[in-house]
Amino acid sequence: MSHYPQNPQSPQGPSRRSILLSGLIGGVAGAAGLIHPSGIVLAADPLAPVPPLPLPGSATATRVLRFAHPTDIHVQPELNGGRGMAQALSHMMGLKDPPAMIINGGDCPMDSASVHHDRAKQLWDLFFKTFADNVPAGVPLYSALGNHDVFGRDRKKSKTDGSEAQYGKKWFTDNFKTERTYHSFDKAGWHFIILDSIDWTPKSPNANFTARITGEQLEWLKGDLKATPATTPIVVITHVPIMSVVNFFDHPDETWKPGDVTFEMESSRMHIDCRDLEALFRAHGNVKLCLSGHIHLLDKCLYNGVTYICDGAVSSNKWKGVRRQTPNGYGLIDLFSDGTFQHQYMTYGWTT
Repeated sequence: MSHYPQNPQSPQGPSRRSILLSGLIGGVAGAAGLIHPSGIVLAADPLAPVPPLPLPGSATATRVLRFAHPTDIHVQPELNGGRGMAQALSHMMGLKDPPAMIINGGDCPMDSASVHHDRAKQLWDLFFKTFADNVPAGVPLYSALGNHDVFGRDRKKSKTDGSEAQYGKKWFTDNFKTERTYHSFDKAGWHFIILDSIDWTPKSPNANFTARITGEQLEWLKGDLKATPATTPIVVITHVPIMSVVNFFDHPDETWKPGDVTFEMESSRMHIDCRDLEALFRAHGNVKLCLSGHIHLLDKCLYNGVTYICDGAVSSNKWKGVRRQTPNGYGLIDLFSDGTFQHQYMTYGWTT
């Protein structure tokens, strides 16, 4: 297992104008396992117990909620993907102190964007069956929309024409029984906002999408933030990172030339409206944590009082091994009464 060190949110920590960027760049072998420069410890025994963590914030703060953040499960029957998802959930619920709820980061099936209806149904059925078989009925499941969750997004490969009853994002909302792909709720004194990063035009012959919040969703977000008391801490969940460090390493090594001074980032890899969203969060003043996935790599950055964490994937390299330095795992988050939190990245012992 692994964990981040305590999140610095005290007045003695970084100022609101400071920036802390933690990326995964290689690793150093330590007595307890691998230690990354980010401070993440990956225990040599992935099933070893997590060491006791210090209490964040004030000495009187109490933990009010623990939840899990698995993302990019990409479940499929091939490559033992279904068994891998089952092992991750079994590990999660088998913790001495298991999470009270699960917020999935999206990309539930291996892919429903570029496959035919029957294949997409097979994958969705496998996702929910595996979940039901390994998670107690009383543990609620929420999910952000992933780009691979949009049925028929690639119309050419999926052989869809847009007239299908479950075309586009409809299958996702039907599966999770929500009216929209974005919503919010309150739990344990915290406010949770789940957003839809996938800005895509239905029936478009182009499968591409842009990561951003726009139109009706943007107006809803502004209203939701305004309606949330300034004293209520907020967690925001998106599929695509609003901000991330790992995007600077999410390129094939063979395309990187030593001495390159220009970075190019696709509009589907990180929110192009990150500055607008950051300004919204800063204006509200109590957004504490933004969680995402999508890149299958793990990082943490703190900017202007908001912590952005891109969790690694349950499937890592889509069940084909480890993607760069981030093994198969899921996020585990503890929320406290004083608006602080603790994040751990939990590996669950999966091997290809």
